[in-house]
Formats: sequence, structure tokens, C-alpha cells
Amino acid sequence: MSEVSLSLPAVGRLQILNLDLSKTKNAESRLHEAKTVNPSTYTDLEYTFNEAYRELKRALSAISYRLAKAEEEIENIKAELVLDKYPEFIKDKPKSFDTADTRRSFIQKDQAYLKACDHRDQVKALEILLDSRVKVMEKTCSYMRKQIDMVIRSGSSQIKF
Repeated sequence: MSEVSLSLPAVGRLQILNLDLSKTKNAESRLHEAKTVNPSTYTDLEYTFNEAYRELKRALSAISYRLAKAEEEIENIKAELVLDKYPEFIKDKPKSFDTADTRRSFIQKDQAYLKACDHRDQVKALEILLDSRVKVMEKTCSYMRKQIDMVIRSGSSQIKF
């Protein structure tokens, strides 16, 4: 089994995050076997998919933490802009210039804010990707369980001795 990993760059105080997804890659390469599951292949396939599920859930929790930190970083940047830099920007302007739209526009033009938002969006996309893979593993195991239950209830065994 070859090693497959996913890396998120260091951002702010967070270090590089390396996620090992080797078991997931192995399980995904065996998904086609689930449609022909039988009592002799069930336990091995279920083990493979459950290992991938656990690996994905660990990765998803690490990604969720990163997402929370990215949101926190965005809020810190916005606070710094509004409290420290915006008053300087607005001081020579007429009072009618100070509106919510102006503040939003001022924040939106800041490069650190844009970079933090981009990082958050990348982490969200990764979270969605991993979550969809978790659901695939769940549904595959559920499908295999139903197939094996049908075999057991029918009274016929496909195991050849």
C-alpha cells in the first residue's frame, strides 16, 4: 500500500498539517468489490472500509480545528482593521462617509483579510471533500450489511468449501 498524504501549509501560529490518507486510498480502490460482496469477502471489506472511515474522521476533526482557527484569524484581522486602521482612514472624510458599506469595503480591500478568507475557503472545501468521503464509506458498509443480511435470511450460503 503506497502512502498518500494531504498537507495544509502553516498559517499564523498553526504548523504544517500532514494528513495520512493511505487507508482511504486503499478503501477507494476496493469500492467496486462491495457490489459483489459475499460472506467470504465481507469481513475483509468491512475492515478496510472501517479503517478508512476512522482515518477520515481523524482528518476531518483536524480540518474542523483548522477551520475554527481560520475563522478566528479573520475576526482578529477585522477587529484590527476597524479599531486601528479605519479611524485613520475616515478622519479627514465627512461624517456621512462613515457607513456600514464603507467599513465593509475598507475591510474587503485589505490583503491580509483576503488571504485569511482564501485560506478559510480552502479549508472549508477540504472539509466538504473529506465529509463526502466519510459518507461514501458509511453508505458502502450499510449496503454490504444489507447484502449479507439478504444472503443469511435466504438461507443460502455462497461460501464454497
